[in-house]
Amino acid sequence: MANPKADKRTLIEQTRDAALARHKARYAELVALIRRRMGAVVEAFYDIGEALREVLEKKLYAAEGHKSMAAFLAAEGLLSYRQANKLIAIVRKVPRAQALTLGQEKAFALVAYTDATPDDDSAAGLLAADARVGEKPVTRASVREIQAATRAVNASERAKRPPTEARRAKEKADAALVKTVKAALREGGFARAAVTLKRDTVRIEVTRAQAERIAKRG
Repeated sequence: MANPKADKRTLIEQTRDAALARHKARYAELVALIRRRMGAVVEAFYDIGEALREVLEKKLYAAEGHKSMAAFLAAEGLLSYRQANKLIAIVRKVPRAQALTLGQEKAFALVAYTDATPDDDSAAGLLAADARVGEKPVTRASVREIQAATRAVNASERAKRPPTEARRAKEKADAALVKTVKAALREGGFARAAVTLKRDTVRIEVTRAQAERIAKRG
């Protein structure tokens, strides 16, 4: 007599195996597509991005035993994780026709800009309106100009944030360090020396006359 439990378990296993086989087949198709497109014309970046997006969103990399998207990219030797994320971001946020017109670098620069802006502007919306990015309409702005506009937006948004306790403590410590260094320089006869601190670098600037005095002492 047939065992219903055994038959049910077999059906589950068959369904699972069939799904795994489909995922393996699709995985192989997408990897092959990416390899072909990587050696093709520049416009193929969008096709590569779409393939990578499908691998990521459907977690097809798991069909071949890869634990993550990064592991899949490393194992297949396709492209860097950072570059893959750029292409995926483009296909998620810029329509194909517009992305191909802009080119890969400008399309991603525009994505980064819209991500930085506090408004709900989309890349597609900015392009449709030919809105200004920095000093120029987006269609005429260069990659460098869009990146500069993004940095300006990021700096403006950071300036609006209230300082944290850690930030206030660091600013106080930085000011004290600069004051101490200036006092030591004054005692050494370099009252006009300029002292600036940026991140972990202290820069001291002296006049040519002061530098010549130092050289003579040496």
